[in-house]
Amino acid sequence: MRILILEDSKPTQHLLQSRLEKAGLTVDTADNGHQGFQLATSNAYDIILSDIHMPHWDGFKFIEAIQVINPHLPILIITSSHDDRHTLDRLEHYPNVIGVLSKPFDFEALFKRLASIPAQAHTSVNKKAKIVCTIGPASSSPEMLGKMILAGMDVARLNFSHGSYEAHEATLLAIREAEKTWEKPIAVLQDLCGPKIRTGLMADGAIRLMAGEVLIIQAEPVEGNVDRISTITPGILADLRVGDPVLLDDGLLELRVVKEGREEVHCEVIVGGTLKSSKGINLPSTAISLPSVTEKDWRDLDWGLNHSIDYVALSFVRTAEEIKTIKDYIKASGKRNLKVVAKIEKPEAVQNIKEIVEISDAIMIARGDMGVELPAARVPRIQERIIQLCWEMNTPVITATQMLDSMTVNSRPTRAEVTDVSMAIKEGTDAVMLSQETATGVDPVNVVRTMASIICEEERYARGGADHYQQLMEDAAINPALSAVANLSTNTATLLLDPDGTLYPTLSKWNRKVPILLVTKSLHVARHAGLYNNIFPLIIREELGRTEMVFRSLTMAREWGYIHTGEIVAVVEGARLTRSGIRQMGAVQVLRVEKD
Repeated sequence: MRILILEDSKPTQHLLQSRLEKAGLTVDTADNGHQGFQLATSNAYDIILSDIHMPHWDGFKFIEAIQVINPHLPILIITSSHDDRHTLDRLEHYPNVIGVLSKPFDFEALFKRLASIPAQAHTSVNKKAKIVCTIGPASSSPEMLGKMILAGMDVARLNFSHGSYEAHEATLLAIREAEKTWEKPIAVLQDLCGPKIRTGLMADGAIRLMAGEVLIIQAEPVEGNVDRISTITPGILADLRVGDPVLLDDGLLELRVVKEGREEVHCEVIVGGTLKSSKGINLPSTAISLPSVTEKDWRDLDWGLNHSIDYVALSFVRTAEEIKTIKDYIKASGKRNLKVVAKIEKPEAVQNIKEIVEISDAIMIARGDMGVELPAARVPRIQERIIQLCWEMNTPVITATQMLDSMTVNSRPTRAEVTDVSMAIKEGTDAVMLSQETATGVDPVNVVRTMASIICEEERYARGGADHYQQLMEDAAINPALSAVANLSTNTATLLLDPDGTLYPTLSKWNRKVPILLVTKSLHVARHAGLYNNIFPLIIREELGRTEMVFRSLTMAREWGYIHTGEIVAVVEGARLTRSGIRQMGAVQVLRVEKD
């Protein structure tokens, strides 16, 4: 049996540990709730013994966190407040609390209780790749968002294809409230709608199209019927040419243009079916003249610049110039350091991928529209190629769309979905994204927890390939200190002193095995780092010298459960002028964590 003890009193902690180990049990200890949570997400325990009154997450906050990551893990409370009615009443609300024992301990009663505990199934959620969650009606409350953060959410996506500014502002405030409660910086991604082409409204909400019939798409709004429908973007009609395919509702229905026109286009129904109102239109063979950034997008971007948004995603990107236009606009506003994510879903974007990756702050492989605009069979290879290119060019990449889609309505994913997520992690993606699974799904927390467990399982087997090592050798001249620490194998963690947030992207690329603790003064840097693989921020706002900062960082890392006594920690930093006036390129210091 493996037991975790949470107790801030060292004499009490040692007494419990020695008696349990003498009985042949395996015991780990933690001094506070956050430290205990970090251990519980990394190891398999059969039971937890926890005091209630502890610093930095008391027993109640710890119990709430454990309920999220492992709801069936039993917790036995040990407290001197065993006769406090208020405490006992609060504990009754937690189904995973199996009892309360008083101090001083009755070891006979304790061992009797332990003998009745069966071995526990455990799934680790202490991952390195990041999870992007779309926020919607099922997940917009501070309580639900807090649970999703505990389960593994790193980035919250606000989809501006839906919702009012008032609704998005309320969701953003809820995210920031949950972020503060659980002390984990969360990046917020504003996803702009882009020139999404949709049909107009249909009579009675839906019509039935039959193969071989002719359907007219017209510019003037009309209630759709089997003869004619309209589109919310009539400008596309002039771009259509005879023979062009027109795909409706994610490609489930297919038309082909038989007669051109600026005001109306005649199409033959190739694949029929039911067409509902406001369904998407994809034109895979048509050169669209619509701008990638619509008037609505510009208004939405202005909203993002005036709120605490960290990333903005541009939909239906075709060229690098479109990303540059957005970045220039953000810089000229002088309001926020918004990072720009290019969504790759158009054939033109795939053709121009290298230039787009080079100028973008991050990439999203949006496989939904990509799988309609391009043959679906090509998507896996395109995904693999983009992930590799992003790694080479040191640009974080998100793999998105239908990753755990069945969990929108089910409690378990399909085996194909598990393999899909696992393969994306194996290929090296920085992040994976959940869409309707967390926005409207039946159990967003369970989805995030499931995603985290799949990531952890694949990361257990992660190995760098020959091309990765070759790239590391070629990049070593950029920062010898970073390349040196990436090659260390004896350290438990890497402490990265990076106040301005300039080094962590490179170290994230090189080091995917040993946790990187990013030490920064900036909450904004910490939030931006939320998209990067294997980066865990520690925010220290005090103005400290280099030595004092190292000691303060080590103390915080121990308090939070990232490092433990006896472990080896590498401290790495970039260029600076030393006290003796030497201009260093970088430095690595290897330390052993000592007892208090």
